[in-house]
Amino acid sequence: MSIVELRNFIGAIIVYQGFQFSLSLIFNKTGKFRFNIILALILMCLSLNFLNMLLLNYDLVTINFGPFFGLSYGPLFFLYTKALIYAELKFKKGDLFHFTPAIMGIFMILIFPEWLHLTKVNIILTVFIGLAIGGYLFLSYRKVIWFQHSIKNIESDIIAGNLSWLKFIILSTSAIFVIVLGEAMISNYRWLDELTILFLYLFVLIFLNRINNKGLKQPEIFLGITSEDIALTEEIENKYSTSKLTKHEASWYMEQLVRHMTEHKSFLQYELSLDKLAEQTEIPSRYLSQIINERFNKNFFDFVNGYRVEHAKKLLLDGSNKLRVNEVMYDAGFNSKSTFNHVFKKEVGCTPSAYRNQHK
Repeated sequence: MSIVELRNFIGAIIVYQGFQFSLSLIFNKTGKFRFNIILALILMCLSLNFLNMLLLNYDLVTINFGPFFGLSYGPLFFLYTKALIYAELKFKKGDLFHFTPAIMGIFMILIFPEWLHLTKVNIILTVFIGLAIGGYLFLSYRKVIWFQHSIKNIESDIIAGNLSWLKFIILSTSAIFVIVLGEAMISNYRWLDELTILFLYLFVLIFLNRINNKGLKQPEIFLGITSEDIALTEEIENKYSTSKLTKHEASWYMEQLVRHMTEHKSFLQYELSLDKLAEQTEIPSRYLSQIINERFNKNFFDFVNGYRVEHAKKLLLDGSNKLRVNEVMYDAGFNSKSTFNHVFKKEVGCTPSAYRNQHK
């Protein structure tokens, strides 16, 4: 089997799996429909793109719709990222504006199809599409970083807002289009060009299966951030300049908070949030956030996990219980091994296992 035949075979698999995964997402009853439908559109776009390339390779069609698909990926990824991050997001007609270049692109393709046969036009289009996608992926990545920073003000377990897999998708998509840009630059070297395209097809196939494996499961754990959470984040960034909390009230609330954490050990609850702790302590959530940030100089995530680490340290050194490290993790209120190790090392300077070994 030649490289071209192998590439076409992989392309056919991509087309089949892309359509199959799209339908699975559309008819999937788990997760939120808005997550699934946008991800399904991304996969459908990918499948149609490769189908078009496959038909072009066999001379079954003459029009290359690649620029249209290329200009659609960026907006779709950006909208998908926003759908995951904002719990109350409602799509508006204005969101369609992002697809204006793609719509203009398809009209240009239909009116002037011969332009796509010009080498210079192809290079310009490839660079423009790469820059457009890169811009949207950069905006999406910034949204993810902002969300992961903001979620620490309201959640004690970042697994609720863990978008590491979405980071993987964004970075992988970036890698795909870097390969595409590279391929456009070396198209004159036939053997190298064919190898690059084959590598691109293999990369897309792996990428597609990764999305399928995670896309149906991950949206289940995304809580999203509400308008109240956003307002709270803005208040923190503005140093609570509009807060009416007095020093006397802050001191009283602080004592009440410490007493509650010591006596009731709320930090042992896996999914403890700012709102839940505010309800338990009968302290308004905005004031509770202010006290934690100003009096303890920590965000909510670090505040709660500080208590968890101290509890974990006691369990690790308690020779009578003989708990394994994973058991200590759960008993201390952590629900993620990576979070446990990261937070423990940040607070103590070493991993839980190393801490236990040092104090034997």
